[in-house]
Amino acid sequence: MLLSSADKDKYIGVDIGSHAIKVCHLAQSRKGISLKSFGLANLPPSSIVNGVIKEPRMIAETLQSLLAHLQITKKETVFAISGYSVITKKITLPVTPEKELAQSIQYEAQQHIPFDIKEVNLDFQILSRAKGDMDSMSVLLVAAKKETLNAYLEVIGLSGLEASIADVAAFALANAYENNYPLDSTPVALVNMGAGQIILHVLNQDGPIFTRDIYSGGRQLTEQIQTVRNLSFEEAENIKLGRNHISDQLDRIGPSFLSIIQTWTEEIKQALDVLTASDPETKPKKIVLSGGSSLMPGLPQFLSKGLQLPVELFNPFSQIRIDPGTFDPNYLQYVGPQLAIAFGLALRQKGK
Repeated sequence: MLLSSADKDKYIGVDIGSHAIKVCHLAQSRKGISLKSFGLANLPPSSIVNGVIKEPRMIAETLQSLLAHLQITKKETVFAISGYSVITKKITLPVTPEKELAQSIQYEAQQHIPFDIKEVNLDFQILSRAKGDMDSMSVLLVAAKKETLNAYLEVIGLSGLEASIADVAAFALANAYENNYPLDSTPVALVNMGAGQIILHVLNQDGPIFTRDIYSGGRQLTEQIQTVRNLSFEEAENIKLGRNHISDQLDRIGPSFLSIIQTWTEEIKQALDVLTASDPETKPKKIVLSGGSSLMPGLPQFLSKGLQLPVELFNPFSQIRIDPGTFDPNYLQYVGPQLAIAFGLALRQKGK
């Protein structure tokens, strides 16, 4: 598909994970959104440790190489942060004009954010009037540590890009989902299975309901396979993802490995139980899986059994224009779950 003169490049979505960098570039026209390019590049395990950037220059060089390979010359970029350095909280406040709330948000944040207010960047979004109370409104409050933001900004700058928007990974995931599926009053749980972190985000048509970061992930399983079977990290990763056909189902990789996946399942279940205990109407109707570790053969079935909910893999590209002469649809469907956050970032628009 040749892009017409009416097509406009959107931002580059850059998802810097602890295992890989994912990049997505889209274009917008009157016919809809189309895919221009996408790519992934692995990072050494030492690059990001427990969500903290340790080797910014190495990450920037990897990102530069990936962009050069994809022939992306656009500079305006959206990136995401997550983990310990980000707090998101839905609060209820008296109905206030947005301009007035912007002036008082620091005071409000001090009541709800466990960080020193001088050490964070704050943002907010008015969601809706509070249920059953026309004098109150729900507000989404976001606080991100300046130290973490600056570390990501350093990587973006070293790679030659321009940071246009800093987003939260859970919200980028929600943005990707909303572009593909209609939302109603019934909540949906998005679960991004990363290498070092699992993001759980529950939402419905009124916006986010609940977000929880679980500090475990696919690298934990890869490293155990690596140790027990005396393999390289890459060989263990291939076994985990079933690439060498040694383990085409989870029940073939051994009980000690399954115990890790069982722990993930229990942590997700506990988080959802806490949510629904306070309000049964927040119970999700399904789980939508994304992230690199979501590609483990049999994982959707395993989680579905443990959580007693339907589980499906997320293909963020299902509703956009794809040129089959440029992109293999089967490969896109396979790799799509890994690119969900990058896709959600690439969807962002100025002022939105």
